[in-house]
Amino acid sequence: MNFKTITTLNVLSTCRSSDPVFLPVIVCLLIALAMHSQKVNANRCPCDNDQPVFGIFESAKLVNIDNLIIEALIDTGATTTAMDAKNIRMHVNRQGKRWVYYDFIHKETGETISMRQPVARVARILTHKGPPTERPVVMNTIAIKGVFKFIEVSLINRSNFPQQLLIGRNFLKGAALVDSNQ
Repeated sequence: MNFKTITTLNVLSTCRSSDPVFLPVIVCLLIALAMHSQKVNANRCPCDNDQPVFGIFESAKLVNIDNLIIEALIDTGATTTAMDAKNIRMHVNRQGKRWVYYDFIHKETGETISMRQPVARVARILTHKGPPTERPVVMNTIAIKGVFKFIEVSLINRSNFPQQLLIGRNFLKGAALVDSNQ
């Protein structure tokens, strides 16, 4: 019991049940107390640690791509984070390792950054239209609201989408909560 509850109970015990003036006052006090405690609890994180709360859209920093800031879509239904890339070309070097070459074009500035990275894996994507496609997956560092993660990022042409970055569960898990109202 907190101080407000004890004070309310003390007021209740001193009131006479025959006094009609105090009953509406008591009811109003109890309603106000209940509403206040709900409001306080609604703003608290339901978890033990203070994880940041992401909205559906967030600004993200691509740490290993010139620290560019881009708009990201937070998608709890996506397993892996996906990033917009143009001119995607995979090659195998003399040692037998796969490398991917691609261009990242910043939508706001039009700046083109040519990238070369080792391929972490190749994702096989099943679609309802046509045969499965292969998509290169690289390791990139992404930062959102002070959360930095070195994660797998699949490369895909996202020019049909307003956001150049789709944040999936591989970034969100254990790092942040998502509030679709934000």
